Amino acid sequence: MDDFLKMIENNAKKSRQEPGCIRFDVLRDQSKATKFWFYEVYENTDAVDHHKTTSHYQSWADFKESGGTVSSVSHKADGEFIGNKAS
Repeated sequence: MDDFLKMIENNAKKSRQEPGCIRFDVLRDQSKATKFWFYEVYENTDAVDHHKTTSHYQSWADFKESGGTVSSVSHKADGEFIGNKAS
């Protein structure tokens, strides 16, 4: 768990610095301490494609490949109303 937390914190922090990354949140499930949700929002598919070329993304891919996760499920969606501030 310590290795995962270090790796995913680094991934989140560096992802947030990427051009086109609107947000990258790591959430821990309240009912199961070893279950996490990643909420990532990018401006477009080019930004996602760039993200997947970075070393911090590769550290996540390597972690999964090494058996560090029980499962990993992704869901893709298109943004309708995105923002952090009321308007």
